[in-house]
Amino acid sequence: MEVKKIKFGTDGWRGIISDDFTMERVRIVTLGVCNYLKRMVAGRKPLVVIGYDTRFMSDHFARTAADVFGANDIKVLLSTEITPTPTLSTAVVNRKADLGIMITASHNPYHYNGYKIKAPFGGSATMDIIGDVEDEVEKVNSSYGRSGIPAGETEGGSGNIIKDSFTGEYIDHALGQVDADILKGFDLKLLFEPMYGASQEIFAEILSSFGAKNIVEIHAEMNPGFGNLNPEPIGDNLNEAVEALKENKCQFGICLDGDADRIGALGEDGNYISSHHIFAMVLRDLAQRRKLKGRVIKTVTTSSIIDRICARFGLELEITPVGFKYIGEKILEGGVIMGGEESGGLWSYGNIPERDGMIMGLRLLEIICHEKKTPNQILEDIYGEFGYFDFQRTDYGITIQQKEKLVSILDNGTPRILKDAGAGEAVTIDGYKYPLDESNWVMIRPSGTEAVVRIYSEGQSSEKSEYLQGLGKKIMDGIKG
Repeated sequence: MEVKKIKFGTDGWRGIISDDFTMERVRIVTLGVCNYLKRMVAGRKPLVVIGYDTRFMSDHFARTAADVFGANDIKVLLSTEITPTPTLSTAVVNRKADLGIMITASHNPYHYNGYKIKAPFGGSATMDIIGDVEDEVEKVNSSYGRSGIPAGETEGGSGNIIKDSFTGEYIDHALGQVDADILKGFDLKLLFEPMYGASQEIFAEILSSFGAKNIVEIHAEMNPGFGNLNPEPIGDNLNEAVEALKENKCQFGICLDGDADRIGALGEDGNYISSHHIFAMVLRDLAQRRKLKGRVIKTVTTSSIIDRICARFGLELEITPVGFKYIGEKILEGGVIMGGEESGGLWSYGNIPERDGMIMGLRLLEIICHEKKTPNQILEDIYGEFGYFDFQRTDYGITIQQKEKLVSILDNGTPRILKDAGAGEAVTIDGYKYPLDESNWVMIRPSGTEAVVRIYSEGQSSEKSEYLQGLGKKIMDGIKG
């Protein structure tokens, strides 16, 4: 019988609980990581830090991984409580660990779980680390049944496992990223939506440290099914948050995904504030109020308002393919003041090279308190300075053959339908991005791993971005015809 391959992405491995993501396969993956560490760390005992989120069995999967590490004479610091990913990542740096393991499937639906690998610098493991780990895991996976793997604790193995809390040190780190004096005693009414995820206690504790009394929380309890919500702070997933914000007359909403490394927000009218808007608000504040200079990194699908803010303040802008790993690599080079991607992963100066929804939420709160304006008033100021924008994305499921046909068409030059609309030559960073001018563009991005094509558009009005989406749809209809 053929052994089912364990596939890694840039942030580790994810799968459906009890189908792909099982105790047995967690042991296999962990033994592969053990073999990698023993090969890479010579002359001393390696150290691994392990955290876990609110998903079904996450704490048990974490303990299983700890048992395998311990049985292989690797020291483990295992979290004593639910842990957001940024908290685990900060502990990796503070404890000078060789790797971090985070049991989470991030913003995936409730029936998934995952095994994220964090590098010694705290961010997602680089592709060379992932590649080496994947090779070791494949060796274990293919030989399993003949040589066997540790099933749990062995004699002496439990002595390598130390239970520890990472909460206090993360709170100190997060508070050090903002001006606590500005936030002290803030009186705007705030909605906090952790989406049943790992931030529910730790971020509430951070907020309480400011002495604020007008905080409304929803979905801040353990529910491994996430109340039938996908724990990703976008679109219809936030309908109950919008309802709660309006009902309680809140002026701002901070919404975090299942493991708290991504953020969405709500304005005082219940309007959605996307990662593009958050990026713009924080970047303008860093450049204008804090007078920071340096590089800004954005993925190719991120709003062009970032380009205009960089131009205004003389900041160097670099554009990367989609994926926070590319931003992390740039951060490690130094000189970066902010980086971000379309899917809610944002980073700002002073933090470890890891996206962090909680710290970004605090930065937004600081900006609102400093300017003494509502979120929407601040956005209106930004639109007045840098222009209004509307961003849209649509995903299309297609066959492999249709995807190949589409790529062939796009490789042969700008499609006629886009040329007639005024589009220029494509920017081919991770897809095909067609600018009409500096503010209006459409991008066609075939997925590299799925039979999916994503159409992104940005316009100076909702009508313009809708129109650009329509052009993308016509192209998609053409290849399906």
